[in-house]
Formats: sequence, structure tokens, C-alpha cells
Amino acid sequence: MSDEVFKKRLENFSNKDEILARNLAMVAEAIDIVNELSEKNIGWEEVEKRLGEYKSWDPDILKVDKDTENTYRKRLEQWGKPFVLLSEEAGRVEINAGRPGDLLYVVCDPFDGSYLFKHGIKDFWYSSLAFYDKNFNPVCCCVGDCVSGKIAYADKNGAFLADIEGEKISKEVKLDKKYRQQMGRPDVLDMDGASIESYAMKPKKFLIPLVDRYRDLFLPFKFFLPNGGPYGFVDVAEGKIDVYFAMKQPFVDVFSGIFIAEKAEVVVTDFKGNKVRCSDNVKTVLDVAVSTNPALHEKLLKKIQECENK
Repeated sequence: MSDEVFKKRLENFSNKDEILARNLAMVAEAIDIVNELSEKNIGWEEVEKRLGEYKSWDPDILKVDKDTENTYRKRLEQWGKPFVLLSEEAGRVEINAGRPGDLLYVVCDPFDGSYLFKHGIKDFWYSSLAFYDKNFNPVCCCVGDCVSGKIAYADKNGAFLADIEGEKISKEVKLDKKYRQQMGRPDVLDMDGASIESYAMKPKKFLIPLVDRYRDLFLPFKFFLPNGGPYGFVDVAEGKIDVYFAMKQPFVDVFSGIFIAEKAEVVVTDFKGNKVRCSDNVKTVLDVAVSTNPALHEKLLKKIQECENK
């Protein structure tokens, strides 16, 4: 994509914190890359295989995955500050090591939705990028919807949703309880009648284990969305879904999006009710539960324990 477009976006986003402005511009660029590849009917080609145990159940790396990741790496290198990139394809990479400045960790899911992209299913395409300080405190986070052109983001001021229109941000709204109520999505206090989201598009790895272990948990829910990854956190932040049940989700899928939920006045814990903490270990998997309100979350955690104690 054009360096001039990237530069113009940085200028237009300059009313925000520098790191957030870069974060937004980088994810906006990733959205452009995904859509350009789609329009040209390329990007679905397999360019590498993952080796070893890490994501051995999903070994194919496509051009769309590598192109978005390489562009993130390029922009970080150009920035000149020291980073540790924790990314889906590259793993752990030190960038600009030894350069002056405070070290930042960058967690990246370059492109979420590779199988769908490869098969021409234009839905659930996302790209996400988050920054953490040297102590793994979240600084900012952006998750881009490559189909709708929307970006959800979070920083110290809260969680937000906006449209990317060319080089500008528009229709920016704050994601909080008030927003969800205004959109006609009030808190649902019981699992009976609520909606739940959990990644289930890969049957052997996710769908069957989900049903085998947590069948009784899912039975009361009125609606099930089989998506997950970084945008699962956004779906709860928006109030589109009442619960995001992230079972054994990869590190990059969690920490490239979780900050949006944490800043959107919803409840975020692991399956035992503990705070979920980032670390320098890109190969970990995590169990994370997100609910729109404490009453629903308490019942969810209780049901999780009942299922696990069977």
C-alpha cells in the first residue's frame, strides 16, 4: 500500500496518542491489503507451513497472512523504537533492538479468517494489533473488520468503534454500558435467553471438544455464534453477543483484542474468575470468559466449574 496514504492517516489521527495513532494507521493499512488481495483474487496461495507443535492443527500459512504480518513488521522497523513482536506467523521477533526508547511489546494476529478467505467466503475477516509496555500493561489495541471497514480500539480513555473511510476516521462511538443500552442491547442476567460466542469452525480441534466438555453450559443459551479470536471481545463490548467463551484460544487471538473488552465496562476473567495477564510467551493458549455483566458472568463461571468437575 502507499506510504503516502499511511503518512496521511498518521497526520489525520494526530489528535490521538502517538502509539494509538500508529496502531490505527497500521490496522487500517492491513484492512486495505486484505481487500486488495481479495479483489485481485490472490492471497489464498499457501506460502509456508508452520513447523513443530505450535498450531500444528492449522499448519497452512497463506500469502494474505504473510503480507499483512510483513507490513506490520515494516511499519515497526520504520518507527525506529525497540519492540518485541509476538505474532501468529513469525512467533517472537525483536525489532530495532538496541535503539533508544522504552521497549514495547506488540501482539499481532495479522489476519484472522484464512480458511474463509481461501474459499471465497467474505465474512469473519479480521486483523488486530495491540501494544503493551515492558511490564505487559496494555497501552492500546485495535481490531479491524476487513469486511465492514470498521475498527474497534481501546486505550486509557476507553473502548471505541469507528469507520475507516479512506484516510480518515468517522462515526466514532464509545463502547460502554450506555452505548449497549442505546442500541437496544440491555444486560441479560441469565444464560437462559442469552447469546454466546465460541470458536467452532474447526470441528476436530474446537467444535467437538466444546460439545463434549461443555454441553450443559451451552444448552440454556438462545443463540450460538461460532466465531472467536480477537473480534469475539468486540462482539461483547458492542453488546451484539452476551458471552464470549474462549476455550483454548491462541495467545495472539486473545491479547491482540482483549483490551477492548476490558475497557468497555464488561467482565473479563479466565475460567476460574482470575484476571487474564499478558506475558512474553506467544505459544501459550488461554481460557477466557467475557460477559456483559457481573450477574451473568457469575452464573457462567459456576456452570464452567460444574462441567469441568463432571
